[in-house]
Amino acid sequence: VVPATAGSPHSAGAEPAKEKPPTHKCDVPGKGAIKARVLDVTSTSKGPVSVGVWDEENVRARTSNANGISLRKRLPKFANMFQAARLALAQSAWYHSRLACKVRTITQGKLYACLMVVALLLALFMPSIWVIAGVNANAGLDVVLTLVMFLFVLELIALTAVDAAYCFSFFFVMDIIGTICMIFDISYMLGSDNTAVQTSKDSGQKQNITLLRALRAAKVGARAGRLSRMLRYVRFLPFISNSSANESTGIASTVSGQLSNLLATRVACLTIILVMVIPQFDIWTFPSADYSLQTWAERISDDLARGKRDQAQAELIHMVEFFDRNAYGPKPYKACIGFESSTSAFDCQEVMVNWNPSGSPPSRMASSLLATTSSFMIAFNLHKPISLEAGLAMATIFFIIFIMVFSGLALSNVVTELAVRPLERMLDTVRQIATTVFRFTAEVAQGSDDDEATDVDNSSEMKLLEKVVQKLAVIADLQTRKNVPTTADMQDEDIGILSMMEGKNIVERTTVHAWRSTLAVTQAQRRHTSSELRIEDFGLTEEQYDSWGVNTVDLNTDQKIAMAFYTILNYPLAGEGFITCAKEEATLQRFITACDVEYPPNPFHNFGHAVDVTHAVSKMMRLIYGQAFLTDLEQFSLLIAAIAHDLSHPGVNNGFLSEIGHELALQYNDRSPLENMHCAKLYMIVAREETNVFSKLTQEQYRQSRKKCIEAILHTDMMGHQAMVKDLQMMLQMNSEIFTTRHDGTPPAVEMEVFSSDERKMLVLDCILHSADVSNPCRTWEVTQAIAHLILEEFFAQGDQEKMRGIPVQFLNDRENLNRPNSQIGFIEFMIAPFFAAQIRLWPKLHELGSNLATNVEHWERLWVQETTPVDEERQKVRTRVERVAQSLEDARLRIPS
Repeated sequence: VVPATAGSPHSAGAEPAKEKPPTHKCDVPGKGAIKARVLDVTSTSKGPVSVGVWDEENVRARTSNANGISLRKRLPKFANMFQAARLALAQSAWYHSRLACKVRTITQGKLYACLMVVALLLALFMPSIWVIAGVNANAGLDVVLTLVMFLFVLELIALTAVDAAYCFSFFFVMDIIGTICMIFDISYMLGSDNTAVQTSKDSGQKQNITLLRALRAAKVGARAGRLSRMLRYVRFLPFISNSSANESTGIASTVSGQLSNLLATRVACLTIILVMVIPQFDIWTFPSADYSLQTWAERISDDLARGKRDQAQAELIHMVEFFDRNAYGPKPYKACIGFESSTSAFDCQEVMVNWNPSGSPPSRMASSLLATTSSFMIAFNLHKPISLEAGLAMATIFFIIFIMVFSGLALSNVVTELAVRPLERMLDTVRQIATTVFRFTAEVAQGSDDDEATDVDNSSEMKLLEKVVQKLAVIADLQTRKNVPTTADMQDEDIGILSMMEGKNIVERTTVHAWRSTLAVTQAQRRHTSSELRIEDFGLTEEQYDSWGVNTVDLNTDQKIAMAFYTILNYPLAGEGFITCAKEEATLQRFITACDVEYPPNPFHNFGHAVDVTHAVSKMMRLIYGQAFLTDLEQFSLLIAAIAHDLSHPGVNNGFLSEIGHELALQYNDRSPLENMHCAKLYMIVAREETNVFSKLTQEQYRQSRKKCIEAILHTDMMGHQAMVKDLQMMLQMNSEIFTTRHDGTPPAVEMEVFSSDERKMLVLDCILHSADVSNPCRTWEVTQAIAHLILEEFFAQGDQEKMRGIPVQFLNDRENLNRPNSQIGFIEFMIAPFFAAQIRLWPKLHELGSNLATNVEHWERLWVQETTPVDEERQKVRTRVERVAQSLEDARLRIPS
């Protein structure tokens, strides 16, 4: 529902009319200035609560969802037309004229409602009462029903002219149907004549029976359709009206009234539709009872025609006994010999006597039925069956009213208990929180320019929520400017209070600072004992080492071990790493050597790849300024995870292991079996004292480090790739106002603060290791191309095994059918580009990876053209894909919203 505007009499905390006048105002003599209330398109035209004023702004609000996406495009064309018509009516000069306001006031009054209820009851029940009473006349019934029909037509015109929400609504359509169908009850239109005798034999007997039953079904359906009017007057019942809605300043009562009204309306509509549809099925049922009357007439007529008068007399007596067996049913009261006449139903020449008829002529001639042949007629009194039918029709209507009213009440009570009461409690809590927030804001914003006072008691909950958000933003801004208090001289209790106030672990942060301070002290001691290893010792220049053009494939085993040792030892800077003494250096050296032994000589997943990933991790952590929000232990743990992330890799993927039922797949239940195995291998190496690089950690530090290593390695499984991309994009969206400024230097503190929570830091660690693991397409072209061929060669080797085992060959593993350049274009477009684009938006200094990626995808495109010579149309499609990738990466670098 659309909240009422501040000027609406139903809005919470409405301002006086002199400050914000109503949107629609009508001056009606004797009534003063009243507001023309018009419900929006989602509510009933006569609902108990008006929750919105019909204006262009509300129409736009009702046709847009929470994200600002227009819903008009989703609506059928005719729905837009109806909505436009309602809006045009609401904005017309007539709609706000004095006469229209006067008519609107009358149609919303109780006197008018009582009059229409009486008219509705007459339309529903008077035709049936007329039958039961046996009145042999049409005048009285026709006069009353004509007046009722005139009132219905007048109401239809009036509401269409003065109620914008009524036009083309459910009630509008049902009122038209109900009004038109009254012609089936008025004798001078299409209704039955109460003074005319019915006959069972006219031209086309079977067709007339079907037509008769169809007309009866239509009449029942028409009366049921008129019940829709009852919905608009139910609100005047004392146990349904919600008087508190007008007195409450909150929105809970308004929501309750609207929700209850909508639920009751829908239940009633369903009931009405069922009652209108069900009688239609009775049209085609076999009318066995209608044939028995004619059968007796034809049987006796045949006896008379053959001169068997005594037998005919006996048949008459037998017929009386046949119909006297049950109280219900037709009663014969006259039989005669004659002929069919054009002026009357049948002209009797001789009346049959001495057969003791059980019936008598009915007082209402329409309750008689003549079963005739060409020479014989039997008259039946059908007053009892017809009266019973009319009584059942009335009982059906009463039952429908019962279902409408009490089912609606039951649903409303359920909704009130399950939704409205909790909503009221929640909104009360909002008021309490608002009071606290406003008081706290006044305390922390001493001397600020925000002197606005908020009346909590008289403001709507929605307005309070809006202001609470604004105030919380002020609090956050003010709090982030304050320095973190020092905890050196504080007791544990004081630190605990600070932790509770700030929502952060002050003890952990203090411990981190102390740990770093200890490292800074020990660095001066270890510089005399640290390794003198240089970059040139493992075959690279400093320029090569600092670039994205390092290719570890060209290094021998000793050079790879030396490069890994140098990378971990000198992170973040030379002489400032986590390793602090010669003993720890020796342990690290043995650890790296042990890792080298555990890596099989695969084309790609080998020790060279592990060294390459370790180097990429260290470089990325520097570029994103990881030191600003990651602890030294977290950074060191990630480097260890990098060197060990593919330990004992068999050269096949998880899908292959699961397909063949490998012991690793069985051991880890097909859930990242390779990654789980890598973690296990890492801690088997660490379990040995001579290779335990975590030996100096406390038990708590070791537990935290192990948790982060395992988490990061498990997230190198490509099955979690898309989820990681979504997590990065979600972090961007939640902090979109922060990551908008373009910069190439040190990121502002407000950006670093985004990554400071434990959950965000873990996401960053996972992201860095996974990025380094799949960063091959982001290197210089020479490195990218060389490593891509190694990767594909490993894939093809797996494909050969799949063919040999007779299992499905994964597409990228089919060396005979795969187009290598095209596979790289797809891999970059769908997997790598979105991943790195999100990271570049977060950390602009990674833009070189995006530039390399855009360049490399163009190289792969050229190779694809050379190898396949595609047609122009296909070539243009690929060109468009490549350009889209390059544009997305450039937009990420410039932080242009996607």
